[in-house]
Amino acid sequence: MWLYGAAGAGKSAIAQTIAEILHGQHFILASFFFSRNDPQRGVAKWLVTTLAYQLAAKLPQVFRERVAVTFEQDPLIVTRSLEAQFMALIRQPLLELLHFGFSTTNHIVVIIDGLDECEDPKFQARIIDLSFSLLHSRDLPLKILIASRPEIDISSSFDRKPFSTLARIALDDDYQSEKDIRYFLADKFNEIKTQHRLRSYIPIDWPAEDSLHTLVRKSSGQFIYASTVVKYVTSPRHRPMHRLEIVLGIHPPNADDSPFAELDALYRHILTGVEDVNLILKIIGFVILHPPHISHSLVTFIEAFFSLAPGDVQFLMQNLSSLISVEIHPTHSDGAVLAVRILHASLKDYLLDHSRSKDFFLDRLKMHTQYAELCLAHMTELPSLKSNLPLQSFTDAAILSSE
Repeated sequence: MWLYGAAGAGKSAIAQTIAEILHGQHFILASFFFSRNDPQRGVAKWLVTTLAYQLAAKLPQVFRERVAVTFEQDPLIVTRSLEAQFMALIRQPLLELLHFGFSTTNHIVVIIDGLDECEDPKFQARIIDLSFSLLHSRDLPLKILIASRPEIDISSSFDRKPFSTLARIALDDDYQSEKDIRYFLADKFNEIKTQHRLRSYIPIDWPAEDSLHTLVRKSSGQFIYASTVVKYVTSPRHRPMHRLEIVLGIHPPNADDSPFAELDALYRHILTGVEDVNLILKIIGFVILHPPHISHSLVTFIEAFFSLAPGDVQFLMQNLSSLISVEIHPTHSDGAVLAVRILHASLKDYLLDHSRSKDFFLDRLKMHTQYAELCLAHMTELPSLKSNLPLQSFTDAAILSSE
């Protein structure tokens, strides 16, 4: 099973909850949670040995003995290829276990979370391939859950797999997470009102309904924003009401205070890993700095405006699929027309705040100046462009860029 969704959609929380439920129901469970912030968990080097150790602790002695024999015969097995480790430490011990009569009704579950945070995309694809090779092994009572962002290399690897052995769960627009996020926030704020050491100073009707609505809207269906807010507001060393006002922009934070440190680190990590980031930021800036207008988000208009070749926008955005969606515009009169959509409302706040985004900062004045210059350049060439692009669109863009 592949559980996928945008950054902060709640994949890890779901994977962790599934692990806890299965553990409570006495399933045989092994898990590995990749994390870019942990040197031990950001690489594939420790994946197989970690899973093998967890399985050895829960499966019958035959499995442990087979693993022990492997280490005796090849003490350097942990330095071998990922494929060799999978074969020697997981697949062969499992097959031997079946040979000795292990019941196939005792399902073994392996959970691999955050595959997109494994540092090397080549290893990401190899892990997917190895997982499917295990599933194709005869009679193995095995279920595998992989959770990740739908990055291009990972999506391509899964797209090559047979549908008969793969179930997909997408945490996308069809998954209406707003209600869950609202419930999560309300529950956590109630905890603050009953458990925080300054609870006696918090009004019973806190937070206001419009504040809760703002937080849900800012979350854009992504749990990471809501959880980051809760962690910040819950701090036992600060006043929850004041901290929530900082989050809502009513009060500025102190110089050494960073309400969205976790969220900022996520955005920074994703943007650091893409090529042509300056051009990408210009395109993102063009979409978020202008008032909502159909033409400003259309892929064809953006490609013409920035003198790009057809297909360039999709190519540029393919590794930002957890933040940016290139999809069919829902209301355009011409039908299947592609448009750029920002998946995280909080991404705009991040990019427009220099203290948070640093090298990725979008300077409003500088960006509007660049867009105005592009508009003027296009307007001088209008006779040759009339057949492809409407004059009104460029005129609108020029007016907006000058505001």
